[in-house]
Amino acid sequence: MSEEMKPEEVITTEEVVPSEDDPRKRQGDAITGGIFLISLGVLVFTGWWWPGIMVALGLAGGAGLIFRGRTREGILTLIFFIGIALAVELVRQTGTSFAVIGSFILIGLGAIILVNTFLFRD
Repeated sequence: MSEEMKPEEVITTEEVVPSEDDPRKRQGDAITGGIFLISLGVLVFTGWWWPGIMVALGLAGGAGLIFRGRTREGILTLIFFIGIALAVELVRQTGTSFAVIGSFILIGLGAIILVNTFLFRD
C-alpha cells in the first residue's frame, strides 16, 4: 500500500499567476505594446526591417519584464534580441562567414547559462 502524504509534506510546482485585473500587469502590457508600436513606427520610417524587428521585440519584451519587477530576465531578453540583430549586421557588413559568428554566439550563450547558474542561484 502506498503511504499518503501529510498536507505539510505536499510539494507543489504551481506558480502564482497575476490576475487579469492586476493593475501592474495591465500597465506592463500597455508599456510593452506602446514600445513595440513606437519601434514599428521607427522601422517603417527607416526601412530597417531585418534585423530591426529583433531590436523592437527585445525593447518591448525587455521593458515589460523590467516593469513587472523581473529586471534580470528583462535585461537578458534585451541583450539576446539585440545580440541577434548585431550578429546579422556583422555578417552583412563584414562578409564574415555565419559559421564563425554562429560559433561565437553559441559560446556566448553557453557562458551566459553558466554565469546565470552559478552567480544567480535562487
